[in-house]
Amino acid sequence: MSNLSLSQQDIAEIKNEAAPGRSYNDRVSVALALRMLHLGRSKQIDTHSILDEIDYLEGYRSTSRTKKESQFVHPPLEPLWHKHFMTARHIMKNIGVRWSLDRNGNRDLDRLIQEVAKEAGNDPDLWPKLLAHRLVVEGYEDRASTDGGYGLTGDWIVYGKHDGKNYYLDLASHEEGQNALALYRKLRNGCYAEFPFVFSDYD
Repeated sequence: MSNLSLSQQDIAEIKNEAAPGRSYNDRVSVALALRMLHLGRSKQIDTHSILDEIDYLEGYRSTSRTKKESQFVHPPLEPLWHKHFMTARHIMKNIGVRWSLDRNGNRDLDRLIQEVAKEAGNDPDLWPKLLAHRLVVEGYEDRASTDGGYGLTGDWIVYGKHDGKNYYLDLASHEEGQNALALYRKLRNGCYAEFPFVFSDYD
């Protein structure tokens, strides 16, 4: 297998295509830029959702509807950071989290069902409409409301900090986060050559 060689101009063009016109695109790793281009072209993800969150972290957007950025607390991922981004494929997950559907529901779900029962009464046509609207639309709106302390969940943008700037490494799923060592190796293998200072604590 032959090695792929990219010139600095090639790299700059890839990054500018992935994050067009962004002043921070030199701080986006080649790994992340290539992943975004692939996901965008294959229509797996609307990459604007990723750029919106990076724009927020960079101070170009004043609000974010996803969960607040946070630092990993356990090695080897510490001291890296992550910020959620949300796409259409995360909508059902957010609704499920809002009502704790994976844990047989919560008090809010019990209350919602009681309210729908009271409002719909014995009208069998009204029940499914009310229940679907309350579960899906209101559940999503509740989850998206930062006033409620929630914020939407999704997958992660993983980044490091150095000299007051963010360096954007790659995307990761919650499932990948369950194996911190494997995720760390993926990030290091893909980004160390560009941003070694982000990984210096583990040399």
